[in-house]
Amino acid sequence: MNFIAIDFETANEKRNSPCSIGVVVVENGHVVEKVHHLIRPKEMRFMPINIGIHGIRPSMVENEPEFDEVWQKIEHHFDGNLVIAHNASFDISVLRNSAELYGIELPSFKYMCTMKLSKNFYKEIENARLNTVNDFLGYEFKHHDALYDALACTNILLNISEELNCKDINEISKLIGVTIGTVDNKGYSPSSTKTKVFKTSNRTGQSKRKNKFENLDRDLFKNELVVFTGKLISMTRDEAMKLVKKLGGATGSSVTKNTTILVTNMKDIKALRREEMSIKLKKAIDLNTKGQDIKFLNEEEFLKLR
Repeated sequence: MNFIAIDFETANEKRNSPCSIGVVVVENGHVVEKVHHLIRPKEMRFMPINIGIHGIRPSMVENEPEFDEVWQKIEHHFDGNLVIAHNASFDISVLRNSAELYGIELPSFKYMCTMKLSKNFYKEIENARLNTVNDFLGYEFKHHDALYDALACTNILLNISEELNCKDINEISKLIGVTIGTVDNKGYSPSSTKTKVFKTSNRTGQSKRKNKFENLDRDLFKNELVVFTGKLISMTRDEAMKLVKKLGGATGSSVTKNTTILVTNMKDIKALRREEMSIKLKKAIDLNTKGQDIKFLNEEEFLKLR
């Protein structure tokens, strides 16, 4: 089985603002090359929510090449190949919009979405997010790092291929009920989900995350008012708020004089410029400066609380 797995991280809400790309090249079912590039977006505008997700800040890419230069180094991997991505509609959209921004004509290739494959094939998992699927498969990785995400995406297709004992992507498409998309000079057709599924996984077990909080102190957040800012990787905002309440705490939607803990997806607050911070983080820092005792936790620190 030959394919490449890709993952983009973006600087802001625009699909033509890539700041990082990971490419994993697979030949005959084996990873033969790993490629990672930081990218300077043409518009150097980084949203705090994006920085919080991937940790890439403007200062890290200001001296890096733009997409057109990076494309010259990786274009040969795409031509006539199968491209896979998790939530491929996003990554293919970033690729197409970035190419359009620089006047680049993309080569023809086929692509498939591993999120759609996972949703149809792994019926026991609670959702088809990249970290949830790989947790279910027992594969640990650094989420929202473009190269590691591409490797995690690779892991999914290779696991599906192994379980089905099938290396023909057309047959896998038919068995699992996910169509193969295309990109060519006529535009593109999406990788979509069919209603009929012939094969699902025989794998049993449950995600390690389901049992992660079972033995926690039920009063861990007693007398604490916890506010979250930014998109969490390991769980949804709603799941995190329910966890705090389960452990004796309360949650708020905004930072106030009653807030005692702020959980942020920003990994290194001290390294951030003020314009890179979310509104909630700015307000919490200001209140802290004025004497309010607010604890700052990143997601990893929040999850390690015992």
